[in-house]
Amino acid sequence: MTSYRPLIQNRFFVVYWGGSTLVLLGLQFVSIALAWFVLKTTGSAVRVAIILAVIPIARITTSPFIGRLIDQLPRRRLMVIDNLTQAALYGSIPAMAWAHVLTFPILIGVVAGAAALSPLSMIGRGVLLPNLVGDDHLEVANGLSQLRSGLVTLMGPALGGILVAGLGSPVTLLVTAAFYVAYVFSLMAIPASQYKASMAHHSSEASTVHWSAWRFLWNSPGLLLIGLVTLFFNLTYGPLEPALPVMVDRVYHSGAGTLGLIWSSFAIGSLLGTLLWSRFRPGFGLRWLIAGVILGWGLFSGLVGFTTHPWQAMVVLCAGGLVYAPYNIVAATWQQRLVPDHLRGSVFGMLQSVTSSGLPLGQLVGGLAITAIGARYTIALGGAATVALGVVVLSLKSSWDRIPSASIFQ
Repeated sequence: MTSYRPLIQNRFFVVYWGGSTLVLLGLQFVSIALAWFVLKTTGSAVRVAIILAVIPIARITTSPFIGRLIDQLPRRRLMVIDNLTQAALYGSIPAMAWAHVLTFPILIGVVAGAAALSPLSMIGRGVLLPNLVGDDHLEVANGLSQLRSGLVTLMGPALGGILVAGLGSPVTLLVTAAFYVAYVFSLMAIPASQYKASMAHHSSEASTVHWSAWRFLWNSPGLLLIGLVTLFFNLTYGPLEPALPVMVDRVYHSGAGTLGLIWSSFAIGSLLGTLLWSRFRPGFGLRWLIAGVILGWGLFSGLVGFTTHPWQAMVVLCAGGLVYAPYNIVAATWQQRLVPDHLRGSVFGMLQSVTSSGLPLGQLVGGLAITAIGARYTIALGGAATVALGVVVLSLKSSWDRIPSASIFQ
């Protein structure tokens, strides 16, 4: 609690954390509600896949452009408008459904519009956090943010399923819209001065900021290195997601409930890993830490391919979550430290667009590999590729040594 006390006493951080938890919980509800709504109204698994795929594609497409807006325009106003618009879009789905005017193309357009706007708040939260807490507390604050994500990942699907089962998909989407509105109130409770930036207002200045962000990123080998490692880490992780359901069905001879329990075990491990990291924060060098997480995750995730019972997979993925947890905390902290405030939106937008592309590409490769060699070997080879990535990361000593040991923008 000694590490957490300054953050708990920071009213703006508590408001930020609580509001972010609500909106992230709402996003979990969206995935459950949309998938069930499309399945029940169309009966098409292909359309379910399409509506879910629209969300990450839209986010990847708009992230670089939205990042620029965050640096050029008033951040609080942008985030408020963004979340009010998303609330209206998700709220329009049940309204159109009850009015019998909702078609699948319209649904795709509404969901794509909401997803295209979502990076504004996703990037905005990462940009805002360093302005709410001191540099000494930044890593702990990112740890609490990771803890929030773990709790939402663990509880969100179950709560969403309960809401959909009890109230129906349309009402669940209305609950999501209400969470977005509540998040807007939390954003308004934080003074506009805490958001900072908003430096460029004319097109010529906006263009200068854009090219400055590219130049800064190009001239920051440490930042590029963290981004590239994250890209390939997402790529080697990707095959596990399509392969695990096949393992559950064809090897464990079980159903969707078992798949949910296995992923919940990963979430539990991740929560424990986050708490342990925030408590002990061992003083490993950045290179050793990043490489160690990747090597550990590659080992445990690859072992899933050798399991014969779901309980074995649950234990292995729980251990995997335990070693994986520090990655997002440390990577986010160092990215925030290495980028000055007036460029954070633009640089984070570029990085998010690039690094996020690794996951769908890895999922696609995994789907092809499952067809060719089966789920077991796909998971095992994905783990082996991750271990190889860890070895490469560990070998790049000179590149990691160029990352400063403390924030250069204090």
